[in-house]
Amino acid sequence: MRIIESDSQAKHQQEWLNSCVDEEIFHLNVRSLSGTLPYEYLLYSPKISRRNDGRLRDRDLKKYQHIELGGWWCNGVDPLNNYALMMWGCFKPDHPRRDRQKIHKFIKYEHPYREETRAFFLLIPNRIWVKVSNRSGIPITEDDLKHPGGFWHWVWRHNVPVTIVEGVKKAGALLTAGYAALAIPGVNAGYRTPTDEYGTSIGKPSLIPDLKHFATEGRQVNICFDQDNKPETVQRVRTAISRMGRLLVNEGCSLRVIDLPLGAEKGVDDFIVAKGQAAFDALYNTAIALELWEIKLFTLLTYPPAIALNQRFLGQLLVPEGEKLIILKAPKGTGKTEWLATEVTKAHDQGQRVLIITHRIQLGEALCNRFGVNYVTEVRTNETGTLLGYGVCVDSLHQESQARFNPNDWSNDVIIIDECDQVFWHLLNSGTEVQKRRVSVLKNLKQLIQNVLGSSQGKIYLSSADVSDTDVKYVLSLAGEYRVNPFVIVNNYRHVAGNCYNYSGNNPKNLIAALDKAITKGGHHLLCCSAQKAKSKWGTQALEERFRRKYPELRILRIDSESVADPSHAAFGCIAHLNEILTQYNLVIASPSLETGVSIDIRGHFDAVWGIFQGVQPVNSVRQMLARLRETVDRHIWVREWGMSVVGNGSTTIGGLLRSQHVATRANIALLSAADNDDYSYVDQNFQPESLQTWGKRGSVINVEMRRYRESVLAGLVEDGYTVIDADDADDDETGAVIESVKAASQELYTAECQAIADSPTISDAELKKLLDTRAKTKTERHQQRKAELSRRYEIDVTPDLVEKDDDGWYPQLRMHYYLTLGREFLRNRDTKRAAAQLEAGENSIWKPDFNKGQLLPAVLLLENLNLLQFLTPDVQLRGSDEKMLEFKALAVQHRHVIKNYLNVTISEKHTPIAITQKLLAKIDLKLDYVGRLGKRENRECVYQFVAPDDQRDSIFGQWLNRDEALNCDSVSVSNNISTCDSLAIN
Repeated sequence: MRIIESDSQAKHQQEWLNSCVDEEIFHLNVRSLSGTLPYEYLLYSPKISRRNDGRLRDRDLKKYQHIELGGWWCNGVDPLNNYALMMWGCFKPDHPRRDRQKIHKFIKYEHPYREETRAFFLLIPNRIWVKVSNRSGIPITEDDLKHPGGFWHWVWRHNVPVTIVEGVKKAGALLTAGYAALAIPGVNAGYRTPTDEYGTSIGKPSLIPDLKHFATEGRQVNICFDQDNKPETVQRVRTAISRMGRLLVNEGCSLRVIDLPLGAEKGVDDFIVAKGQAAFDALYNTAIALELWEIKLFTLLTYPPAIALNQRFLGQLLVPEGEKLIILKAPKGTGKTEWLATEVTKAHDQGQRVLIITHRIQLGEALCNRFGVNYVTEVRTNETGTLLGYGVCVDSLHQESQARFNPNDWSNDVIIIDECDQVFWHLLNSGTEVQKRRVSVLKNLKQLIQNVLGSSQGKIYLSSADVSDTDVKYVLSLAGEYRVNPFVIVNNYRHVAGNCYNYSGNNPKNLIAALDKAITKGGHHLLCCSAQKAKSKWGTQALEERFRRKYPELRILRIDSESVADPSHAAFGCIAHLNEILTQYNLVIASPSLETGVSIDIRGHFDAVWGIFQGVQPVNSVRQMLARLRETVDRHIWVREWGMSVVGNGSTTIGGLLRSQHVATRANIALLSAADNDDYSYVDQNFQPESLQTWGKRGSVINVEMRRYRESVLAGLVEDGYTVIDADDADDDETGAVIESVKAASQELYTAECQAIADSPTISDAELKKLLDTRAKTKTERHQQRKAELSRRYEIDVTPDLVEKDDDGWYPQLRMHYYLTLGREFLRNRDTKRAAAQLEAGENSIWKPDFNKGQLLPAVLLLENLNLLQFLTPDVQLRGSDEKMLEFKALAVQHRHVIKNYLNVTISEKHTPIAITQKLLAKIDLKLDYVGRLGKRENRECVYQFVAPDDQRDSIFGQWLNRDEALNCDSVSVSNNISTCDSLAIN
């Protein structure tokens, strides 16, 4: 067959032009080849085996004979060889060969045989260079124009943002659009993993030299790979992006991922052709950071929907009779609860009971009220009892609860897990009542799911606006051998949620100033807060006091966990009938008690919703809280830039979280075994790995969002349909007055509360137990309970100062100091008893996060090995240059990962020895006091020394020591028939 070169060139040019590539870029980089010429471009490697006369072997000639029929060749410049033309490139044959491993596929592109893959850096005309310069805002200097490296040297030298794509035509399309784009020949081609002769990995992956050259500190790098709808391809691409992205981040780059939307357009060139350059510009501007992108899969629902809707309300939906696991994902306020109510009615008509599982009592009570089912607390007093089923908090799924829960009582029944994502996270991580019996609850939930899915008529409903693959896979993994296909209902309706004004600053003073103006104008407002304690300046109690002082005529209702459970408060029991109560007030101040399961349906009452979010709630909880009012009115929010709480060791990867738990568990059990010479091999350390995996997924999502809290909240609100607008700042006089008024209100309120707790009457153990078992409590009763708890915790007189210290987290700091010093000999017994109690409750199984949190011995041993106490000699001056200080820093940096794991303290080489010492001393609430800058003028240095605190810790330690000695004597007397403490001391 004779190839007409001009025809081929025209055809190849049209192919590139059809990908929106500038014609001049094509001519600078692409040429048409045919006959034997392509062999010179593809088979030049000295690694290729040849005959004695230098000819290629027949097998290679046969393999590549198709290239003689023509195709196009493309290469670019070589940044590692003074920007000369690169020998490596790619050839796209007009008649490709079949892939022997996937016989139904053709190999579209050929690359030089037996040569390592490189990246493409295309030549571009100066007008495109100017376009890239204008877009990036980085000017082109005379020196840049004169440099032989031209455009790509300019990109390298000035840290111009680059975008990495898969395939050279896509790079040409983005360069044409004004983006500095380089291409790699496949998603895995940006890094290499060393392997042995058998293909087994023998080292860690590393960037290819081309990318390493451009991976400079502070450069923004974007990855834009093709989109695909095949799950295995999606996973392969995600893995490649994560690996390459992490390697680039390790070099100091800022990494973002551009996700192309699902559709007919697979690559970015197709997308630009179909949607236009402006559409890609929008994608580029909304690209998300690698960390956020990596967790995205854990928050998406990718199971194909059986019913896909796009409507304001769900309406009537018919689920086929045989479906057993029904997933309902629909936006907030689209009628999920109403539809579930119809499903409950159907179940009752068929003689089935319904079990409603929630994570909050108030939510459970509200749902039961709407479903016509008793909540567990009503079962004994209502004539229907458990006949129709009942509602229960997930904490109570165990035999010792009020529910006396037994999973074997349920099989051909209906289970509804509403707000399932929050129920599962509460179950796996909450420090509430569920923590005491978490293993039992997890075992019962697993048995319940297997009983119901394994029965002929049983059904499970998972419902939430944020239900994801993580939740579905969790239930499927708990189901074990019972294989079911989820029946997925998705409502893609998107509210036009209105405007959301975002207030800047380190605190919400601008938002409160704006709310003051709005209140002055009249109207009604709902203020959501993430905190409620009197100590919190921006919590519900302090803000209520502040607004009462400023606007005495204003009708204000505070709704938080204390007020709704206080029989003497106007908010008592209000959750069940909010829509009637709220209309009586001008300002409603609410805590996360209004987070989920509450629908405020009143219209024409509230003029705006305001929110102060201090980084203690998960991002989804913030979104839920703002959506409680269904009406479209303006939202005004202030969000802390960084979150304040983390899961586990704070790792942002599931591997990092789980690894830290596994390592800590092994260490804790080894230490317990060594301490009491006991055999702990019977402990089930691998309890419910599916639950731990889900904990890791959710935990990594929360940790990433906490690191980018404000960014994550705002992105979530955009997803919810809000138009986010940056609010104007108030003037300094206004905000200054806000700060003063809030500070005064919170200080007086908190001082009064601390005094009231200290002045409360002392109560007996029996009275304390009664209060602990009572949900509804007045403020006086809460104060009595708090004093009793503090008295038993510290074993000294309760003073206002002690109340405040405890609120600041003094107890764990003091406890650590005690076991590091005076109480060291009792630490083994303390940890052993904790472990024994957990093992007994879990029937020899442990939930690793709880087990590790309960053990103190590793942390104390770590502080001992660091020799932290050496700095606690009074009147000894300490300098950062002291030899022992430098040695201490070197030791801390060496063991920084262990310190992070057990003490949750971040140590860096950048920290000074003094800074590291202060961070670790803070774990026992001690510090080095600054003396001054001392020394000769040319060699002055900051000097510190330890001053023993006057904070009653010595008295507390004395009481704790007496307690532990008494307990130890009792223990020894019973177990070893040793009656004196002296003999114990000798041993």
